[in-house]
Amino acid sequence: MKHYNTIEENKLMFGDNLKLMDKLPAFSFSLIVTDPPYLFSKHSGKEEAAGEGKKKINNSPLFDYGDNTGMCRIKNGLSNEQVEAWLDKSVRLMKKYNAYIFCSEEQIADYYLWSQKRGYKFSVLVWEKPVSIISKQRFCQNAEFIVRIYDKGTALNKFDDSSMYSRVFHSKPLRDKLHPTQKPLDLVKRLILLSTNEGDAVLDPFMGSATTCVAAIQLGRKYVGMDNNKKFFSIAEDRIRKLSENLFNA
Repeated sequence: MKHYNTIEENKLMFGDNLKLMDKLPAFSFSLIVTDPPYLFSKHSGKEEAAGEGKKKINNSPLFDYGDNTGMCRIKNGLSNEQVEAWLDKSVRLMKKYNAYIFCSEEQIADYYLWSQKRGYKFSVLVWEKPVSIISKQRFCQNAEFIVRIYDKGTALNKFDDSSMYSRVFHSKPLRDKLHPTQKPLDLVKRLILLSTNEGDAVLDPFMGSATTCVAAIQLGRKYVGMDNNKKFFSIAEDRIRKLSENLFNA
């Protein structure tokens, strides 16, 4: 029989999430909401000289900084092996497995296969967002994907608003971002409301600017967030500190 633990203290943890997850007590979390680096296989079409001819450059980073801001440049998302590694580590921490994971189209299959191997259920949700540029050569990039991996006994909470249960989320992208791939707070809060109760603990192993942690605080949930980028970790710490001060002084 599982002995469920509770997270007594909210935490932001810096470092390798595979090692950090080993430091947390088993059966402590009710939900994972996270946004790992996306994997993209498409090339940008840029070319460089190569001998007498030219060749395609794989220049499709998760995000790019051409303005020398000093932030990191992530060229590759998580491979299949890396996806499995962090998911495997997370299982021990969950009371019942329940996770919402933002991902690219290329990664949906990786998450699906892992969930099938573990005997979990699987759903694909869509975040629809407006786009300003539309190419008539291909479908526009007005959608991002959220996979839900979950075990039995994790039914969604009941709300009078039936729109809460749509698989398609409509939310505008952020303008003043603290992180290049930052997700809207209202979207993350909706996921947490659907799958947790007050006092439950939420885990984010790829926290970025800590949007999941902010949502947890505002909804009366506990949180643990992890990141291995010093700049974004500092941004996350500052964001949480300012939010805590505002709540304390309210």
